[in-house]
Amino acid sequence: MVTTETAARSAAESQIDQCLLDEARRHLGGVGPNEAVNEGLRLLVMQQRLERREVLRELRKMSAERVFDYTAFDEVDE
Repeated sequence: MVTTETAARSAAESQIDQCLLDEARRHLGGVGPNEAVNEGLRLLVMQQRLERREVLRELRKMSAERVFDYTAFDEVDE
């Protein structure tokens, strides 16, 4: 059983922008609110992973092209 204080605190902590939620649900074919939130989170995480992979790919390419000058590291060790 949830106490009134816990229920009030939970409701205050989990306020979701209703307009964004409604739009997301429309785009997803009228799924429930939980499904819409989970899909939004999934898409955000996938986008962030893709961006990190692209940055890592570019850094590896730059390293292979010897864009970075590592001699400064050698000077610090001397």
